[in-house]
Amino acid sequence: MRAQPPVNPFAPGRGVLPPCLAGRDAEQDELMRLYAYVRAGRGAPRDAVLSGPRGNGKTVLLRWFQREIEAGGEVDVVWRTPNDLPTLDALATALVPPNRFRSLLPNTLSVSIGVGKLGWELGGNPGTLADLLALRCAQRPLVILVDEAHTLDMSVGRALLNAGQTAAAAAPFLLVLAGTPGLTLHLDRMSATFWNRAKHIGVDLLDEASAAAALVQPLSEQHPAVTFEDGALRRVLGESQRYPYFLQLWGAALWDAAVQNAATVLDEGLVAHAGRAFDTERSTYYEHRRDELERQDLLPVAAAVADAFAARATLAQDELNAVVAGALAVDAVPEIVRCRNRLATVGYVWKPPGAGDRWQPGIPSLMRYLRPPPPSVDGAARGATGRTGGPNSQEAGARRPSAQPRQPDKR
Repeated sequence: MRAQPPVNPFAPGRGVLPPCLAGRDAEQDELMRLYAYVRAGRGAPRDAVLSGPRGNGKTVLLRWFQREIEAGGEVDVVWRTPNDLPTLDALATALVPPNRFRSLLPNTLSVSIGVGKLGWELGGNPGTLADLLALRCAQRPLVILVDEAHTLDMSVGRALLNAGQTAAAAAPFLLVLAGTPGLTLHLDRMSATFWNRAKHIGVDLLDEASAAAALVQPLSEQHPAVTFEDGALRRVLGESQRYPYFLQLWGAALWDAAVQNAATVLDEGLVAHAGRAFDTERSTYYEHRRDELERQDLLPVAAAVADAFAARATLAQDELNAVVAGALAVDAVPEIVRCRNRLATVGYVWKPPGAGDRWQPGIPSLMRYLRPPPPSVDGAARGATGRTGGPNSQEAGARRPSAQPRQPDKR
């Protein structure tokens, strides 16, 4: 039989727990504080909303929280995405499975409902869901986790928020939603009063120490242990920009390089070797994000916004609006705001909780990718590290977007 190959501890892009969940103590503590109410037999005083750009680790935090709840065994936890909840009946069936809670059907609800082949049939009445969920939580405490909640159907989402409020007032219940920065606006549209009863938890880039730990700790726990030379680690952290998804890509590439070369110390040479695999993955990721912007007719605006952020870490909301207006060649405020919010929905820009009116890039290196490379003496774009495909360079073979603004409608 063939020997089993060693298993890479890093699994980027799967939403699974990384080998080291570093730098999320504050977010984890906040979730556990809310969970403590449910364990004590009470409804949590606030729902929780995790928001941040793609790749920052929102799904990972939900997975960690789910595992913590399941390990305790005292509370039910339900994980769903909007694809699982297209209708009110599907929502009710997911949260209150009839095979477990059929006894709630007779005489306990003020309105008539039924159980069909696919689950509860509520007759389109969202108030029934609130009653059903409250009775279910009185029998067994419940935490609901909804990932990608920025795509939740408006009517289903509104019913969920209202039912959750009713349940938490009467029984042990907690709702946790996670999504891109556009989730905040999506929730505003569902319920004007939602933020009065919600805890907004921003999921941002890692600090430098946590970014280092996310790589150093898992590699040091291998057999034999793998360590970094200082300069090599600094280079990796610089190119990752402390972006969690890129850190996992780097981890996977570095582990492969160490195994292939039977190395226990990662030096500059091995980092350069691993960097080629990382560049390929990063370039593919950039292309997906670019194509997403192009499909939504956001590419010219995104390029203009990238130019505005070239020398700025943040932009005031008025400044960002002016950039969007210039790229669209319009001065109608509603259209400007709609376009800016669409950029937030895809996570291209975002405003972290507590940042006031200051916006920042979702993925700073993506903006560098969308900006044309600066002219050079030999006509070639070279990265800050001197390696083609570095964070300031044009990715090899990658297409560049047109930065031409859309012309105003002359009708």
